[in-house]
Amino acid sequence: MQAPAENPSSSPATPALAIFASLQREWERLATAPTAIAEAAQWESAEPLLLGGGPRAVLSRVAWAGYRPSPEGAAVLAALLRQAVRPFAALTLLQALLPRIRAERVHTPTYGHGVGETWPTPADTLADLVAECFAAIRRHAGEDRADADRVIVGEGARRLRTARQAQHRYQCRTASLLEGDWGGAAGDLSSALTDAEWLAAALVEAVREGRLGAAQARLLYATRVKGLPASEVARSVGIPPGAIYYALSTAERSLLSPASRTSKGHPSCRSGGDGAAAGRRTLTKRPAA
Repeated sequence: MQAPAENPSSSPATPALAIFASLQREWERLATAPTAIAEAAQWESAEPLLLGGGPRAVLSRVAWAGYRPSPEGAAVLAALLRQAVRPFAALTLLQALLPRIRAERVHTPTYGHGVGETWPTPADTLADLVAECFAAIRRHAGEDRADADRVIVGEGARRLRTARQAQHRYQCRTASLLEGDWGGAAGDLSSALTDAEWLAAALVEAVREGRLGAAQARLLYATRVKGLPASEVARSVGIPPGAIYYALSTAERSLLSPASRTSKGHPSCRSGGDGAAAGRRTLTKRPAA
């Protein structure tokens, strides 16, 4: 990632948000608590880099040049990550990373903004990013990582982008109950379901009928209902990246067996054609009424 010329904490593209002031006030309050002072003494005994001046002095040594910390700042961040198994050390690491988090361009379409009318504001997205980064700190606490800033902020941003993009794909699959000619009657209630809702129910039914294995259902649910990228699903279930698409194609063919393409199913289940290509069309697009 190419670093901008400006300092992250003063980027004009990033709005001044109340969350940063609130986090600063909360951290300042905790820093004077006896438990935090005792914990800081434990850091200093374990990490020479954190010696001297207390938590405020530690933060002052983390300087940012664009998106990257100074060499001394990177070493301090790495030391804090090693000590992040302690609660106040984790909070101090988050506080040190706030200038970098604030520099993240959350107002762009990459985070979902500008692609629909129902998205949260950039301020809400930035608050979600802070929460994701703190969760990443807790996951990696105790690790010895020289690139702690990249690991924490990169992972938090990636997880948030994936969630927002999945939400966008879900919205694109959602059809209004009022669409189509209902003739004054409710008609077939299965037609009022979104494609994702129908597919989730169809997966459960297929597993019960023995047409689909539980592992296949999990793959289809993760990719077709939750909208996760196939590469991420492959890593989570231990399937080689090159084999995930074959596994998905096989699962789709099993789900779209002749027994499942009956008049009792969802309208999108009644399109003609056989094979994986027809299956992909059926699972991804609801036919026009």
